[in-house]
Amino acid sequence: MIVRVTMIAAGMAAMTAMSAIAGQLVYQPTNPTFGGNALNGSFLLSTAQTQGAGVKSGQQQTPDLSGLDNALSNLGNTNQGAGSGGAAPVIVIQSGQVPTTP
Repeated sequence: MIVRVTMIAAGMAAMTAMSAIAGQLVYQPTNPTFGGNALNGSFLLSTAQTQGAGVKSGQQQTPDLSGLDNALSNLGNTNQGAGSGGAAPVIVIQSGQVPTTP
């Protein structure tokens, strides 16, 4: 009985001590430019240098969209390929096949 009371008292004391240890979280930046520790500067610089220059904005290789541009530029042109009638040709797609020439 005395052992059980002692264990309960020790558990309550530990729980009380745990709540006293808890504190408020405070944000501290890593980068010294923004107020972080100055000793982090050389590490951050070497990490950035090993990553390389990267790709600058606007210099990425873009896919060739000239065919799409040509198709979209003729969209709405009703006099194309219809002869003197002025109507656009009708394309019929059967069973998932796409015609090569309309």
